[in-house]
This record gives sequence, structure tokens and C-alpha cells, in this order.
Amino acid sequence: MIGDLQGGSIPETAKKQLKNLGFDSGWTEKIKTNSDDHRPRHDFIETTGPFSDLGVSGKLELTFYNDRLMEAQFTPNESERYFKLLSERLGKLPEAPGNRKRISEEVFLSYYRDADGSVRFYWDYLPVSKEWQEWVGKYSSVFLLSRSAFATQLCLTGAPATEHL
Repeated sequence: MIGDLQGGSIPETAKKQLKNLGFDSGWTEKIKTNSDDHRPRHDFIETTGPFSDLGVSGKLELTFYNDRLMEAQFTPNESERYFKLLSERLGKLPEAPGNRKRISEEVFLSYYRDADGSVRFYWDYLPVSKEWQEWVGKYSSVFLLSRSAFATQLCLTGAPATEHL
């Protein structure tokens, strides 16, 4: 992924790598756990702080799904310069924002241009990302279908179909 960070790393390993690179202050962390949810675990940790890659400083956000690095998002202070340097390192990047480029067997890279002109670069670690997408497909749709069936039954009969929930 970006710099020396490895997809699938646990948060402690990523923090050690960042500290070794000199990025050990100015970081914030948001933890989103779902301990009261009846569905299988789906916890997130988002860590954000200052970072520099290829000599360009900016802000890095790391997203961990169930304690494994799934995604890195870097917003460089000099987006055009960073784009050029990253293209030199990885080969030609997609010309259109939002298009993905496979940069290794397990990592896709994409970028997005915001309304304020800033550019965000995303590294997506496929093994963990795929696990999250499968979780969403399996458990979110069941939840949505159950709620939809509940709403339909309520509209048709005026009473919920509690035996189906």
C-alpha cells in the first residue's frame, strides 16, 4: 500500500511503522464497534494524521476492518506533483478520477478530485475489502429484506408479521 504500510496489518503494527517513519504525533483515532449488533463482528478503526510519501506531505487516513488494514487514503498538499511522482513509480495512472488500477495482486489504487481541487488517493487492500463487501452482501441485505417484509406486511394488513422477523 502507501509507503511501507502493508495491507492486512493490525493497528499496532501500522502505528509502529508510522512511528519509525517519524509520524508519531498529531494522529487521531475513531473506533466504531458494533458489540450490541446480533450480526457477526464488523468493527472499524479510522486513524488520521500527518504523513509524507515520495517527499510530498499531506494527510493520511487508515481504515481497519476487524483489526486489519483495509484502506489507506492520502490527501497530498501538492496533488499534481504527487500524481506525477506516483505515476513515475507505479506506471501510468488512470486519466479519469474514480478508475482503479491494480498495482499488485492484492491492491487497487484510485483517486478522486474534490470540489475544492484537492485530490484523495485510495489504496484498497482486496482480501480485507472483499471480506467487508461479502459481509455487507450477506448481512445487510438480509436486514433490509426483513425490514422490507415487515413494512410490506404492515401496509397490507395493518399488523406486523412478527413470526417472520
